[in-house]
Amino acid sequence: MNAVPGDEELPLAEHLKEMRSRMIIVAIPVIIITLIAFIFSGSLLQLVWNYSVPVPMTIYSPTELIVTKLTISLVCALFFGIPLIVYETFMFVGKGLYKHEKSFFIKVVPFSFILFSMGAALAYFVVVPLVFKYTVFYSIDIAAPQVSLMKTISTMITLVLGFGIVFQFPLLLIFAIKMDLLKREYLRGKRIIIYSALIAFAFFISPGPEALSGLIVAVVLVVLFEFSLLIARFF
Repeated sequence: MNAVPGDEELPLAEHLKEMRSRMIIVAIPVIIITLIAFIFSGSLLQLVWNYSVPVPMTIYSPTELIVTKLTISLVCALFFGIPLIVYETFMFVGKGLYKHEKSFFIKVVPFSFILFSMGAALAYFVVVPLVFKYTVFYSIDIAAPQVSLMKTISTMITLVLGFGIVFQFPLLLIFAIKMDLLKREYLRGKRIIIYSALIAFAFFISPGPEALSGLIVAVVLVVLFEFSLLIARFF
């Protein structure tokens, strides 16, 4: 097996020592950002809630508020720490990659982050408010809504992360095309079948009392599919 030029074989203990050092480099800024975010977490929580949820906050345990504030602070820290995490990961594994693999990694990672941010923004600004408002309005004639703070924020985070992950779909498709697992011409010729499958998948992962969130996911997946076919030629 051909070795990567410039790669130096080191004992396992040295690799573990380097990995520990890089994990510490990542952990310290994440902890600091978490602590800073926690100071402003009350205002941030109120801002997020007022934008997305049409009913007052309700807590059901003495620790619910503080746990929720810690959760939202950690999520903020991890989001802003992503560039550092990716950089340290690349520095750790980069020595074992060939030049073309490094080039592919450098092109894909920023693209992945941009796609994730777009998906997260769509979820927060469009999908989350629609889901909560329609859900509350759907049940208001039957019961007075009292929404748990922790469960609501957890649902928001799940939706935001879910859409961020869904927006990685172009990368998976581009990777499959580059590995010759799929052909652009074949995919373009099977649009109707692929559209049907994407729409069915969208409604399967978006259950709820209304079809709006599923429709949004379906439209997003179809647009991402077409975008993937367009962008694949540049990778």
